Amino acid sequence: MASKEEYQDDPSIPNEAELWRRISPDQVVHDDNLGRFRPTSAAFNDSSDGTPMSVDLAAIVVANGGDANTTLAGYPGCFLVALTAEQVRDPVKGKQGVQREPLSTNPAHAYVFGKKTGSVKGYLARCSRWIVSPRP
Repeated sequence: MASKEEYQDDPSIPNEAELWRRISPDQVVHDDNLGRFRPTSAAFNDSSDGTPMSVDLAAIVVANGGDANTTLAGYPGCFLVALTAEQVRDPVKGKQGVQREPLSTNPAHAYVFGKKTGSVKGYLARCSRWIVSPRP
């Protein structure tokens, strides 16, 4: 695991790259302003073990013959959202970087790192797009 100072935004991850993030059922709310269900801002916290927020690089999942169910495997009842690297990197609203962090069990694993203030997490929650959504 890299220290916070060692994380570097990976320029080989294009801005249009989809980043898939698992969302647990207790991290879903109905947003009356948006008129839809969305993840809570808490769904975009860094990991409790001190590592940055985990995502899967969708292109790597797909290149390895997987799909949304691959990312959700082992997480029954969870949902899946997509963000683009451009959204998380947005210099005004996102202010995050994306770094590949492949695991032996998940070559698509990556980190979204940077300070996640309430406004940053709220922005990520609002601009996320459902891949596997809760039923109304």
